[in-house]
Amino acid sequence: MHPSPVVPEQDAWLVTHSAGLLRPGEVVRGALCVRLDPLAPDTPPERYRRPKPAADGARFAGWGKLLLPVGAVMYVVSAPARLLERGAHHTWRGIRRLFRGPVWDGGWDSAAGWFVSTTRAGANDVAGHRNEQLALVFTDQRLLLLSRPGQPERETAQLLGEVPAGRFARRRTPPPARHPRRADIAFPDGSWLALEPDDRRQGPLLKELLPPA
Repeated sequence: MHPSPVVPEQDAWLVTHSAGLLRPGEVVRGALCVRLDPLAPDTPPERYRRPKPAADGARFAGWGKLLLPVGAVMYVVSAPARLLERGAHHTWRGIRRLFRGPVWDGGWDSAAGWFVSTTRAGANDVAGHRNEQLALVFTDQRLLLLSRPGQPERETAQLLGEVPAGRFARRRTPPPARHPRRADIAFPDGSWLALEPDDRRQGPLLKELLPPA
């Protein structure tokens, strides 16, 4: 008999959604919903973004085609406001980073960079690359990265990516004590990334599910 997976009550849907993704004999150890650290990198550079033809096609189908000229005009008119907003955003992030400290390392070509770009892409049918939420399913063979459907009882979570067991671990250097809910996932190439559970009470569980380095 295998022990029951450790899953917060509000994330119990993950057991059902991941069942069809398991290999023969694969066992779920635990699962929970997490998000990238608030200061994790924003939208990945173009060459690191996963193509999403389903989402992009939906934007330019039907009524979307008729609205393209209007959208183009609005895009040009709003350009100055977007530049100001982007500048303020980066300034605020810079100030917060002084107090929060580093939240990742390795660059876009690293395993941590892949993790960020995979998370930012989100589900295939959702346009854009600014997603920050995902669900993690820890098995005895892999770490599964799943999308977060708005209505789990009606929508199926999508498999965004996976990391083989032994290719990820809890970072040896613990997060600052002022961030008790945070857990850092580390990879063999030396890269790492800060994660945090949706529910701050699940911080210890996230750390427990990440195997020690």
